[in-house]
Amino acid sequence: MLVLATVFWGCGFTFAKAGGDAINRLAGEPSGALIGPTLLVAVRFVGAAALWFALVPATRRGWTTRETLRATVIGLTISLAIIVQHLGLDRTTEAVSAFLTSLTIVFVPLLHVLLTRRLPGFMLLAGTFLAAIGVYLLLGARFDQFGWGEALGLMCAFGWSVYILLVNAWGPGENPWRFTAIQFLVTSIVTSAVVPFLPGGTTALARLVPILLDPAVFWNALIMTTFATAVAFALLNKFQPQLDPTRASLLYMVEPVVATAFAWVMVPGRGQTTTALVGAGLILLANVVVEVFGTKRRDK
Repeated sequence: MLVLATVFWGCGFTFAKAGGDAINRLAGEPSGALIGPTLLVAVRFVGAAALWFALVPATRRGWTTRETLRATVIGLTISLAIIVQHLGLDRTTEAVSAFLTSLTIVFVPLLHVLLTRRLPGFMLLAGTFLAAIGVYLLLGARFDQFGWGEALGLMCAFGWSVYILLVNAWGPGENPWRFTAIQFLVTSIVTSAVVPFLPGGTTALARLVPILLDPAVFWNALIMTTFATAVAFALLNKFQPQLDPTRASLLYMVEPVVATAFAWVMVPGRGQTTTALVGAGLILLANVVVEVFGTKRRDK
C-alpha cells in the first residue's frame, strides 16, 4: 500500500508542475511565480478535505483533544513541507525535485537514531546505504548547478522526514481516517491563508473560478486531489505506523523512480542518462535486499 502511495506521488510531480505553470499563465504571472504551485496545493487539500469528510462518516465524529492536537501538528508539518516542495518544483525539473525530496532516506535514519538512540537493523542500514548511493546517481552526480530550487528541495526533505517520524510516533492508536481528515483540514487552511499574500495572489483569487475551470488546471488539480492527496495520504496514515520509519522511508524511494519514468513518458525531451538509470536500479535493489533478506532473518 505504501508503494502504491509512492506511485501516486511520483506521477504527481508531472501534474503538479503542469498545473502550477497553467495557474501562473492564467493569473498573468511569469513562469516560476509563487502563486501557481501554492494555489494548486491549497486547491488539492481543500478538495481532499471536502472529499474525505463527505465520503467517510468516521471523520465527522469521535474527535478527541489528543488526536486533534497531534493531527494539527502533523498538518502544519505537511503544509510547510509541501509548500516548500512546490516552490522548489517550479525552479527545477520534476525528477530533480523528486530526487532531493528522497533524501529523507538519509534524514529519517539520522533523526530516528538521535531521538531513540537505537540503530536500525543491519539489513535496513544496508538498504539505506544502497538507496543513498542511488539518489546520488539519480541526481546525475552533479552539484555544480545547485540553486534555489535544489535548496528548497533539501528543506522539503527535512520537513517530510519530520512528518514520517511524527506519523510513526502518533499514528498508532488513532483512527487513521479521522487522523487523515484533520491533517487535510489543517493543511487546506494554512495553504489557503498563504495565497492572498503572494504576488498575484489577489488577482488569482478574483479569477479563481475561470482559472479552476480551465482544462489545463482542472484535470491536473483533480488528479492531484484524488490520487496524490486523498488516497496517498490515507494509505500512509493507515499503513506506515505498522513499519519502522526507516523502512517506510526506504519504500518511499520508489517515488523518484516513478517520477523520472513518468516524466520521461509524458514530457518530450526528458531523457535519462545511464548513470541515472543505475541510480534508479540501486534504489529498487535496496528495497529488494531489505524485503527479501530482512524477511529471511525475521523468519529465522
